[in-house]
Amino acid sequence: MPPTAFFRRLAAAQGLHTLLAGCAVTVAMLCLYVVQPALLARLDLKIYDMLLPLRAQPAPSPVPVIIDLDEASLAAYGQWPWPRYRVAALLDSLTEYGVAAVGLDIMFAEEDRSSPNRMREELRRDTAFTPEVSGIPPEFYNYDLLLANSLRKTPAVLGAYARFTGLAPEANMNAPSSISIIERIRPGGAEPLPLLSTAHSAVLPLPLLRDAAPIGFTNANADADGIVREIPLLVRIGDEVHASLALRALMRAMQMDRVTLFSGLNGLETVKVGAYSVAVSPLGAMRIPFIGPRKTYPYFSAADVLGKKIAPHALQGKVAFVGTSSPGLADIRAMPFDSAYPGVETHAASLDAILSGNAIIIPTWTPALQMLGILCTGLICTLVFGFARPRVYLPLACALAALAVLLARHFFAAGLFVSPMYFMLTIASAGTLLLLARFRQEEKQKLALRGIFSRYVSPQVVKRIIQSREDFFAGEERELSIMFTDIRGFTPLSEKLNPKEIVTLLNTYFTPMTALVRENDGTLDKFIGDALMAYWNAPLDVPEHPRLAVATALGMQERLMVLNEQLLASLALEIRIGIGIHTGTAFVGNMGSKDLVNYTLIGDNVNLASRLEGLCPHYGVGIVASGSTREGCADAFAFQHLDTLRVKGKKRPVTIHSPMRHEEAQARQAELDAWEEARALYTAGRFAQAAQHLDALCAEFPQARLYAMFAGRARQLLAQPPADWDGVWTLSAK
Repeated sequence: MPPTAFFRRLAAAQGLHTLLAGCAVTVAMLCLYVVQPALLARLDLKIYDMLLPLRAQPAPSPVPVIIDLDEASLAAYGQWPWPRYRVAALLDSLTEYGVAAVGLDIMFAEEDRSSPNRMREELRRDTAFTPEVSGIPPEFYNYDLLLANSLRKTPAVLGAYARFTGLAPEANMNAPSSISIIERIRPGGAEPLPLLSTAHSAVLPLPLLRDAAPIGFTNANADADGIVREIPLLVRIGDEVHASLALRALMRAMQMDRVTLFSGLNGLETVKVGAYSVAVSPLGAMRIPFIGPRKTYPYFSAADVLGKKIAPHALQGKVAFVGTSSPGLADIRAMPFDSAYPGVETHAASLDAILSGNAIIIPTWTPALQMLGILCTGLICTLVFGFARPRVYLPLACALAALAVLLARHFFAAGLFVSPMYFMLTIASAGTLLLLARFRQEEKQKLALRGIFSRYVSPQVVKRIIQSREDFFAGEERELSIMFTDIRGFTPLSEKLNPKEIVTLLNTYFTPMTALVRENDGTLDKFIGDALMAYWNAPLDVPEHPRLAVATALGMQERLMVLNEQLLASLALEIRIGIGIHTGTAFVGNMGSKDLVNYTLIGDNVNLASRLEGLCPHYGVGIVASGSTREGCADAFAFQHLDTLRVKGKKRPVTIHSPMRHEEAQARQAELDAWEEARALYTAGRFAQAAQHLDALCAEFPQARLYAMFAGRARQLLAQPPADWDGVWTLSAK
């Protein structure tokens, strides 16, 4: 659509309605984004899950491994919970295997009731019977003490669980000592600690045990759809900050007790342990970039560890997480790749993300980007679906949707989740509403267009106009190829015929000629007696319109030969026609009176096209085309340069040509070359030599009026040489 037509539609009343409708859709989408309905929030989470497999996934780290309290272990050593001396034996075995750290995804919040001293106290309380215990080493009287002793010898981290609900933190929680924190606040940044997730209570290991080993929180945050996608990497309890089980296990493996926190304008941004940095949310949460379903990381049965059935170096330097994959122990969670994912493997995946620096965050600038994106998408969709042509709807909608997805994927590859959902919803909503509105409006316009244009243009043009989306009534200036045709000597010819025969002649002549105009995408303007006026590139754009106009003219001359055979048989006569073609700008639109209008064109170039048609008998050719038409045809046809002249009433010279098909030009090549040589001499002012060449052409082609006319003109100029000859001939008559 030309820019002028686009802005006219934009300024029209229906354009205002379209803009208002597009703005309404955009505002509605902005409101939806602010409100975040539960259904759309869940859909956003699903989009996150869909992006995970598209992300370039690294190979899993070899550091984290799972020590699995699996069905085989429970069958070999009894149901859970095991006596803590057996857990101590498991830790001792892991220490012997050379693990770098052990993360216990197990709660030791209560005393072991199977300890001999605990069993003796319960019997005394419940039965008034005090059994005597003998033959048991003193250290085995209390299994918790045994476990504490093993913890002191093992680089272990005990599991704890933070509760984030409640009115206030429990005052008597007796929380263990926290990790050490180093804060690095960027200029203008906010302090990170007040923004961290605060636990109001916690399930902690026994004081005896947590005095022997640090704790790490095992929490995993399930989203609204019940799927785990992130963990709180740091948790605040009162003024103390604690790490997750995975982070604390890494710190234990590195023999470090401090982390560095980097914060910016919105709070916490990065957590660094030694050489490892991981991006987190301002609340201290880390989105886990799961790279596969369960058993992405190596699993070892606890029974095999206890039975020393594992290869000696299989666990050397590993961070082992002790937990269970048994469904009966209820530590199974849903995650994006697996609906039955062992909770203990969540910690392995978390550690992998920390080691690779591969975590995903939702940037703090996401709301601003989303709202700006919705505004821009809404504006583009309004302009496209409201004003552009139908052929661009689907490609542009697909391009916008693809751009949103590609940007989301690009951000995701960089560890940033920016959902494309609201962009795509805006495209779908704006497209649906605006297309429905346009369809309703255009159905009304089609009826009006059909009634108006069918009065003065061909049915084919009416159909194309109805299918178009432009406003043709106001009129505009366009580049056109304009054609005039005329029957030579029609006035004396008509005197020999009666009125009925004249009508028969004109109908027989105009029918194939107008058909050629339509076949070549032209618009028939009017009949003027025996003359015909047509043009190309209005009211619709017609690519290569100069070529089509010349093709039509050549077709008319060729079809005239067949037509003359019919006229000889029916009316005993033949006719000749002259055709003038010129390409230039003209004003086209509705013209006429208040009661009667005609869609036509006006301008100086229209007059010039008519003048060119009148030159056909003067030069003895059937078609005269202007230089601009010749340039617009490129190499589609051959042209004989006829003259460079000034028509009466014009100051600027016009080059005129006679078109022909390439086959005819090849047959006349010698003649055309001789003519070009003679014309070059004539243009250079060498009139005597030009006259000699032209006489030779006249002798060889006595029927060619062109050569005889130029021979006479050359002698006239030779007799009366012009003072300032520029090769341009001035016509003294129209």
